[in-house]
Amino acid sequence: MAHQGGCVPANAFDTPVDYESLKQLGSTMGSGGLIVMDEHTSMIDIAQFFMEFFRDESCGKCVPCRAGTVQLYQLLTKFKHHQATPADLAQLETLCEMVKYTSLCGLGQAAPNPVLSTLRHFRQEYLAAIAPSSPASSQA
Repeated sequence: MAHQGGCVPANAFDTPVDYESLKQLGSTMGSGGLIVMDEHTSMIDIAQFFMEFFRDESCGKCVPCRAGTVQLYQLLTKFKHHQATPADLAQLETLCEMVKYTSLCGLGQAAPNPVLSTLRHFRQEYLAAIAPSSPASSQA
């Protein structure tokens, strides 16, 4: 399942759709809309889709949201094209936390949630997207 608040795995399908239950999964209620996807859906593509929304909707007043959403989108593109390195994975996580905790409004604070939730529940997709030739790609 996915919504702008985050993505949760199939094994959490029976989770009640309430604030506390979704918060425990690293997600939020958002507008209450849910999208159910099958196992063939790339969660990196989904995270990038939501990041594109946040990037485009940023008002631009604060740097963490204005620049951070652009940088997150660019990092996700590297993963999508299997050009990412282990350092990109670390940077993705660090940047998500920075944007989440330093943005001025709710939009910027929520922007990293889809990335953070896919990193939490679908990390293997990110690890599999690290370029095979990158140093320590098998150790990430």
